[in-house]
Parts: sequence; structure tokens; C-alpha cells
Amino acid sequence: MRPEQLQQEQSSRDSIATQIGALLRARPGSQTPLAQRAAWFARKADLFGQLAEHYGPVDPQEAAECRYLATVAAEEAARLRSVSRHPAGRARLRTPEVA
Repeated sequence: MRPEQLQQEQSSRDSIATQIGALLRARPGSQTPLAQRAAWFARKADLFGQLAEHYGPVDPQEAAECRYLATVAAEEAARLRSVSRHPAGRARLRTPEVA
């Protein structure tokens, strides 16, 4: 690999780590309003969807893992949005630990 390719790859890894770190630092707590928690999971789904596209051509296994994480996060965002629209459902809300 040429030096400029190595530098570009390192920059890409740094950017990915920075984005994931920022997402994790912004993770809402269990007392955060449902709409804000749903928005966080939607951001997580978007980030891992982008990562799946990034890794797709070079690492199919990593891309598949990123797609899985994006799907799980999108489903959690949808669940939280659904529960937040139905007041009766809020009383039954159980928050699974989703990394």
C-alpha cells in the first residue's frame, strides 16, 4: 500500500472512531424523554448504515455486522417512537439494554 493510501485509511479509521465515540458520549439515560432516545437510536442506525456502506467493498463480514447493528437500532427507534405516541404504552415500557 502506498503512503498516501495508508494515510487515507488511517484518517478514515480516525473519523469512524470519532463518530462512534461521539455517539456513545451522547447516549441518553433511561430518564431521557422517549422522543430524544428514539432520535439517538435513529442516529445510531444512520451511522452504522453508513459504516456498512463503507466496509461493504473491503470487508463483507464487518459490513454485515454494521448492517445488523443499524437494523437493531432502527427497530428500537421505531419502538420508542411508537410507545411515545401512545400514553398507555409508556406505563408498560421496558427498556432493553441495547449497546
